[in-house]
Amino acid sequence: MLFPKRMPKRPLYLIIPPQLLVLAIVIFPLLWAIYISFHSWNPTISPERRFVGIANYIAVLKDERFLASLGRMLYYSGVGVTIQLVLGTLIALALVEYIRSERLRTFALVVFLLPMMMAEAVVAQMWTLLVTDTGTINNILVWLGFSPIGWRTQKLALTTLMIVDIWQWTSLPLLIAYAARISVPERLLESARLDGASKFLILRKIILPYMRVPLAIAFLLRFMDSYKFLDKVFIMTYGGPGTATELPTFYLYQTAFSYFNVGYAASMSWIFGIMAVVAMLIFWRLTKRA
Repeated sequence: MLFPKRMPKRPLYLIIPPQLLVLAIVIFPLLWAIYISFHSWNPTISPERRFVGIANYIAVLKDERFLASLGRMLYYSGVGVTIQLVLGTLIALALVEYIRSERLRTFALVVFLLPMMMAEAVVAQMWTLLVTDTGTINNILVWLGFSPIGWRTQKLALTTLMIVDIWQWTSLPLLIAYAARISVPERLLESARLDGASKFLILRKIILPYMRVPLAIAFLLRFMDSYKFLDKVFIMTYGGPGTATELPTFYLYQTAFSYFNVGYAASMSWIFGIMAVVAMLIFWRLTKRA
């Protein structure tokens, strides 16, 4: 018997179409990518796909260019997202603690959120103009008596991208931290003040523990967004100079759509995706344990 006698069948029939839609839109491309990852296939040469087993996966794990791009991503995501989280939390705390006027606080919050509302491509083009050798930032430095900085040199290009991302996306941790801070029950804070607790003690013992889970979620959201970072690299540096700003997603894009090594790119995407999921699970377990 497919369904128990007492279970109404109509709701089950109703959920079948959306389930099929999800299967078609989400699951099928993932299954197709797994299938392709076991083949060698260049669609610009031939529609034929040659089965190679796990050879693509072994080659990716030995690919020095891919491993180097992972190292750059660890620097970019680890340092960049941490700075975004700390900055966002500090600004949110400052807004709530030091601005008493509700209207002024809301206005300041909206101003801080403006960069997040801008398109990635617009931000990338704007900062490209700002950080050229003769751009506005270097002109200001020269006017102040300092030497111009090579923002897009091999040594600084990745850090420059990270600064641009921090400028745009600190807003997201800020918004989450602000919501978490104003959700702290006022009666707890008032009781602590009446007991003579200092501001620092209230922050350490009441406010930050309340904000811990929302901040962990903010970190995860930014980390998930940062590991698929592509737009700014594509527009500002195109992975250069050399491979200085080549992150895994850009290398994957080039492998699939410039070199048309589609099977190899599919295996790379699965390895990269599994690494990202494992990293997020470890971070979440550590957060819960803390």
